[in-house]
Amino acid sequence: MILYHAGPSWVHVAEAALARTELAKRLCDLHGFTQCMLYEPFGRDRGAVIAKREHMLVMAIATDGGNTWFSVAPSKEMQDLIWSFSNGFAGQWSALELKAITGLDDWRALLEMAASQFSAAVRSVERAIAGQPEQDMPEVPELPVFEGEAMEVPADYLHSFTGAEVAECAHSN
Repeated sequence: MILYHAGPSWVHVAEAALARTELAKRLCDLHGFTQCMLYEPFGRDRGAVIAKREHMLVMAIATDGGNTWFSVAPSKEMQDLIWSFSNGFAGQWSALELKAITGLDDWRALLEMAASQFSAAVRSVERAIAGQPEQDMPEVPELPVFEGEAMEVPADYLHSFTGAEVAECAHSN
């Protein structure tokens, strides 16, 4: 298993009988990810990024036969922040730096956001591997089919408005 510096709680590995290009296409078309150019933010042979959403990366780790291993993990910048917090170095980051990197200026909100984004990205990857969209479409009940004759409407039911008086609007000044 590939470990990144934020720790094992922040990586999810999945195996699929999909090419990395197919998973990247599914993630982009159905799950709101942006396709990436296979850069390796953690170094050689530790995963090439195929898609990104918010602060989460989906990387292709290895291919063997018809199977590919993919990992989901926070971005390099988010990993640095998580590592700092987990190892007692949160004080090295100012509120301004946190805000510039994540849009949030306190640790609690940052970690909650990272956890939420991570679990959502893992769910999206699992659904994309299964060929499912981000959200299930609600079932639409079938409309009833009318097989009888159309109802007739009396001729005087629909009347013309031609010749009707038009009331002018009066505006007071």
